[in-house]
Amino acid sequence: MKLAYYLPDETIDNGYFASLAKSDEYSCEQIYQKSGIKYRHKAAPNELTSDLAAKAALNLINEYDIDPASIDMLLLCTQSPDYLQPATIYQLHNKLNLPKSTNAMEINIACSGYAHGLLIAKSLIISKSVKRVLLCTADMCYKMFENSDMAQRILFGDGASATIIDDSNAYKIGQIICGTDGGGFFSMYKKYGGYANPFNAQTPSNTLTMNGPEIFLFAIREVPNLVRQILKANNLNLDDIDYFIFHQANLLILKAIAKSLKLDDSKVIFDIENVGNTSSSSIPIALKRAIENNKIKSTNKVLIAGFGIGLAWSGTIITI
Repeated sequence: MKLAYYLPDETIDNGYFASLAKSDEYSCEQIYQKSGIKYRHKAAPNELTSDLAAKAALNLINEYDIDPASIDMLLLCTQSPDYLQPATIYQLHNKLNLPKSTNAMEINIACSGYAHGLLIAKSLIISKSVKRVLLCTADMCYKMFENSDMAQRILFGDGASATIIDDSNAYKIGQIICGTDGGGFFSMYKKYGGYANPFNAQTPSNTLTMNGPEIFLFAIREVPNLVRQILKANNLNLDDIDYFIFHQANLLILKAIAKSLKLDDSKVIFDIENVGNTSSSSIPIALKRAIENNKIKSTNKVLIAGFGIGLAWSGTIITI
């Protein structure tokens, strides 16, 4: 896979949160035990979601010597737009100086968004609607949760990814399985800012509200089933998969999913300790870093599975 990522320079360690909480419940060690995270990245005050995505895309373009003029479809997955309207992807298109002939589309999906993006990109390639897709994911997760309660704040970091999908790799992406449970809408949502609850002088905050226990139960209920559906759709068994990359929500959820599937930890990629939960970027960042560290190698089969806000889930198998 041709992919790259970007993480902002500033990092926030557990000591920062421990000093704010002033409670043994949120000591550095307790935060690590709860989340599996030691550091998370924070965008600079002047960095926007479009900047994160553009920096990831430029890293990709430079690493693989890609001609921007060859990109005829630009996709962006984000839940932290620069502006409410128009879509952030137009800012990204401009910052990458892409041709006017490049189509652009944004998808408003969070933690399961990467596989959803791959589904759109692969479909466009196979249908010969386009020849080359640049799929970007970017979210300001740290900033979104900066004023939330401590249980949520410790989990999230800012980051972005970029992936090229074309004839060279589209057919290395297996059958993609997606699912939705709209009944879980209020498990994790931002109450204010839309027409249901417009901003006004009495608006208490613009933070995301998350029911942590409900999200945990959702993950351990749906993700193992998703994995089984992905394997069945691709005519493979658990033993055929070299590595599993789940959305890096937190270590407790990752361990619970692996235990439910009876997976050996050596086959599961854990890449949350120095990154945090970066929403739709967590899977591609973990994949790229595992490739950089020579853990995942050419011809390996990697099962990816995202899950979260919506409620939504998606996944597939990628042959590296």
